Amino acid sequence: MTPKNLLLFALTATVSFTACNNKPADKPVKSETAPIGSAALLSQPLSAVTGSWTGMFEPDGSDSTAGLANKITVFIAQLADGNISGYSVCAGNERPFSGNYEEQKGIIKATLNEPGNNKYDGVFELEINKENKNLTGKWTPFNKALTGRHYTLERKNFKYDPSEGEQPNASARLLSANDVNNLLKDELRYMRNEIYARHGYSFKLKEVRQMFDSRDWYMPVSTDVRKKLTPIEVRNEKMIKNFEKYAEESYDDYGR
Repeated sequence: MTPKNLLLFALTATVSFTACNNKPADKPVKSETAPIGSAALLSQPLSAVTGSWTGMFEPDGSDSTAGLANKITVFIAQLADGNISGYSVCAGNERPFSGNYEEQKGIIKATLNEPGNNKYDGVFELEINKENKNLTGKWTPFNKALTGRHYTLERKNFKYDPSEGEQPNASARLLSANDVNNLLKDELRYMRNEIYARHGYSFKLKEVRQMFDSRDWYMPVSTDVRKKLTPIEVRNEKMIKNFEKYAEESYDDYGR
C-alpha cells in the first residue's frame, strides 16, 4: 500500500470517530445579546419598514487606518409612537439598538443608540425612504479612536438555500473521502465555512469574513448557527475538519 493510500485509509477510518467538540476555524459562538424579536424577524414577511436590510458597512476615509468594509444586516423590530428598536449583525457581533424617529413625507429619520457596554458600540443615524425602500445613513462609534461608517442597505429577507456557493455539495449530500482527499487546506477551510455562510453565520475572523462578504447570496443574520446545521452538514463539517488537520500535518506530500 502506497503512503498516500495509507493516509487515505487512516483518514477514512477516523472520520466516524471525530470528537464532538471539534472546533471550526471560525467557531460559531453564541451571541452576547438576544434582542427582542430576533427569531420572528428572520421569518416574518417584509413590511413597509420593519424587517431586515443588508449591505456593506463602509469605513469613512480611504487611508489604511480606516479598516475594511464589512457586510452588515440591520433588523428593525419595532416602530411606533416615535420609538424604534432592533439590532444589527456584523463582523461576529449582534448588538441591540433603540431610539427615536420622526416621519415626514414618507421619509423616516431615526437616531439609534447601542448599549455602550461593548467597545464597538456607537450611534446609528439613518433614513428610510418608504417609497423607494432605501435605507442609508452613518454610524458613529462612542470610542473616538475608531473609524465611523456609512452604509446604503438593500431590503432583503434571509432565506437558507443549500444550493448557494461554490461547494454546495457540502450541504446537499454526504461527502466521501474522494470528494476532499486532494483539496488543499485553504480549499477545505473554505468548503467548511461555506456551510456556515449558507445559514447566515456572521464571521468574527477577518480573513473568513472576506471570503463571503462580496457574495451576493451571503447575508449575516446570526452569531450562532450550530443548531441550524442539517444532519448532512454536521457529518460533512466533521469530515472536512478532520481532513484539514491531516492536510496541515502532511503538507509536504498532501494535496499534490
